[in-house]
Amino acid sequence: MPLSKDSITKALGDVRSKTEKRKFTQAIELSVKLREIDLKKPEGRINENLELPTPADKDSKVAVIAGGDLAVRAKNAGADIVIGREDLDKLGRAKKEARKIAQTYDFFVAEAPLMPQVGKTLGQILGPRGKMPTPIPPTAPIDDIIKRQRRNVRLKMKDQPVI
Repeated sequence: MPLSKDSITKALGDVRSKTEKRKFTQAIELSVKLREIDLKKPEGRINENLELPTPADKDSKVAVIAGGDLAVRAKNAGADIVIGREDLDKLGRAKKEARKIAQTYDFFVAEAPLMPQVGKTLGQILGPRGKMPTPIPPTAPIDDIIKRQRRNVRLKMKDQPVI
C-alpha cells in the first residue's frame, strides 16, 4: 500500500488527539516496514541523513575538521570538537584515539582541501561506520552547517527492511 504524506500526517494527528495529556513530553515513534527490497544488493540498503525541522531529543555531536579561519569560526559557532591538520596527523598514528572520536561524535564535516588527508588518516575508521565527513568549502557559513547537522537523524537499513 503506497503511503502519502497526508495519510501519515492524518494518522499522527488521530493518535495525538485520542491520547490524554501527560505530565511529561510525549514522543511518537514511527516504524516503517518496506516490502520487496533485496537487502543483499547494495542498492537495496538505505544509509541516509534526514533533516528534521527541529533537533531531536538526543543532542547530536558535530566534529569539524578544518584549519585556519574556518577552525576559528567553527569553535565560535559551537562545534563540539575542531580537529586541525596537526591533530589529523596525530590521529593517523593513534588509531585507538581515532576510534574513540568516531564513536563519540555523530556527524563529521571537513574543509574540502583537507578531504584527501581525512580519507587517508580516518577513512578506514569512519567509512565502515557511515560517518565519512561532508566536505564544505572554506568560505561556507559554518554556524548554519553545524545547526543543520544537529537536526539530522541517520536512517540505516542493513539486516531487516524496517526503518
